[in-house]
Amino acid sequence: FRSLGSKLLFSFLLVVLGGGLASSLIGTRMVGNTIMTEAQKKVRHDLDSAWLVYEEKLRRIKDVLDLTAKRDLVIRCLKEGQVESLRRELEKIRLDYQLDILTATDQRGIVITRTRYPYQGGDFQGNDELVRRALQKERVASTEIIPQEELAKEGPELVRQAFLEFVPTPKAKERPETKETSGMMLKAAVPILDINGNVLGVLYGGTLLNRNYEIVDKIKEVVFKGERYKGKETGTATIFQWDLRISTNVKDKNGLRAIGTRLARDVYDQVLENGRAWIDRAFVVNDWYIAAYEPIRNLRNEIIGILYVGTLEEPYADLRQNVVLSFFSVAGLGLVLVFFLVYFITRSITKPIGELVKATEGIAGGDFSHEVTIQSKDEVGQLATSFNRMVRTLKVTMEELHAVNQKLQDLNRHYLEMVSFITHELNQPLGVLKGFLILLRDEALGPLKEAKQRQAVATMLRNVNSLINMVQKYLQLGKIESGRLEVNKVRIPVFAEALQPILEDEKQQLDARQMQVIIENEEIFRNLEVEADPILLRIVFSNLIGNALKYGVEKGKIWVGVKEEPKEFVFYVKNEGRGIPADKLQKVFEKFTRLEGELERRRGGTGLGLFNAKEIIERHGGRIWAESEEGKWANFLFTIPKG
Repeated sequence: FRSLGSKLLFSFLLVVLGGGLASSLIGTRMVGNTIMTEAQKKVRHDLDSAWLVYEEKLRRIKDVLDLTAKRDLVIRCLKEGQVESLRRELEKIRLDYQLDILTATDQRGIVITRTRYPYQGGDFQGNDELVRRALQKERVASTEIIPQEELAKEGPELVRQAFLEFVPTPKAKERPETKETSGMMLKAAVPILDINGNVLGVLYGGTLLNRNYEIVDKIKEVVFKGERYKGKETGTATIFQWDLRISTNVKDKNGLRAIGTRLARDVYDQVLENGRAWIDRAFVVNDWYIAAYEPIRNLRNEIIGILYVGTLEEPYADLRQNVVLSFFSVAGLGLVLVFFLVYFITRSITKPIGELVKATEGIAGGDFSHEVTIQSKDEVGQLATSFNRMVRTLKVTMEELHAVNQKLQDLNRHYLEMVSFITHELNQPLGVLKGFLILLRDEALGPLKEAKQRQAVATMLRNVNSLINMVQKYLQLGKIESGRLEVNKVRIPVFAEALQPILEDEKQQLDARQMQVIIENEEIFRNLEVEADPILLRIVFSNLIGNALKYGVEKGKIWVGVKEEPKEFVFYVKNEGRGIPADKLQKVFEKFTRLEGELERRRGGTGLGLFNAKEIIERHGGRIWAESEEGKWANFLFTIPKG
């Protein structure tokens, strides 16, 4: 987008597209959430309806037993011990009301007769919670787990009906078992009372839910009314014994009832382990459903299974998708209309601006006589008028600036010439003076008889060295500013060529201040070679060692070392001393910069050493920086690239 028109068009479209997309996304999300929320509400209502069907079946069993227990024939047979007559009567009732078991006990809970072959009796059922409470004159009904051995007493065919092998199910929680032998039963128990209200015995009965599809099919018929979507049944119901489907109208991939399949892990954790209802989307056997699960509890309020209803998610997902497509279709049509509208608006804005662009190109080429002719009265017209006025002002300013720039160039040239002249003129006499002072110090011209004479010579020599150092720094500054600083890289041993000469030159100063130089990683340092200009690298070490001498504490330590990094060598010179304030760490490398304070003023300096060091290191392709802990130490580090 190089042109303003393209940018404006793109910006407008971006705003419209962004707004349209945002509103569409928000709208579709809201509608989608509403659809799913309503689906979950419907499933919650469907589950309530399913419980009515389930509890109605349990209540019907209890009512049948209650009415049977009050029949005169049953009471008389029990009182008179007519077991065969009692069995025939109870078996007829069991078959008429489609119960799986119907059994009578005496007042101790011992079975008198059962109503299925082989009509086994004589065993004690008083430990059964329902029978125990019926013996206490309670009429109770609940869903119970019946172990295999108890089912066998009631009838061998019930054992076969309850038996289920686990079918491998995606997303199911792992269990060590591979089959289920017990059964889950809707069971009721009522007392049989004589005319005086004394307990003669107990009548208990029930319907085994394993492989019994009466309840789940009735739920589907009553709640979902057999609706289908794309050939699939929209509503399903299931009774779980723990996490195992024992009664269901959910179909497997072969179109058969998916008994033996198991519950998804996430539903298992929430419903069976935590006892909370699940109302959400769930993977059921081989498809996604909006599902509702609630735990089934026995008479002791223990969770033993789950009642489930679910409606196929696909119809709601398709509805949501259609809403999304509708939103985006409307947004797309609006975008096309906005595109054409924005195109014409941007053209009316950018055409006069294009003339301004051509005029600025002329000015950029040095033609300050170019003015624009835009007659509109709007902001663009005002811009054109201001532009023409600016061009005229700019022409005058450029002429003045050119004259000033010429004067500055002349001044800078004179300044560099003066610096070069002065430093060269000072360099020779200072060198001669230093030589004579060394001869005096070494008593080559005769003995110095008094200590104050030697002290005077040492003071003069120290000051001459300071002046020579200052002259050298100004010479380097002149070369840097004039662009004449040449870097002649050769492979050099750093310690021997750059560091050791400086340490030897500064030995007298180090001894005078009783400062100790510690070479860290000395073996590596002495054997290290790099590509660098030996003279310039020596200047860098001279400046850094000189700084450490000047600002380090007397009797303190100076550490000089090197560290190897993957692409470079890092050299450092660290000294004990006052350190550098954090806000000054960058400024110390600027030209003529010196730290403030009485100590710094007393020790003097040009403020050029670190500036020159920075320029030299950067010409080598490296970096230089300072680190410090104020009041304790200062550390100057620089890098030289490998190779």
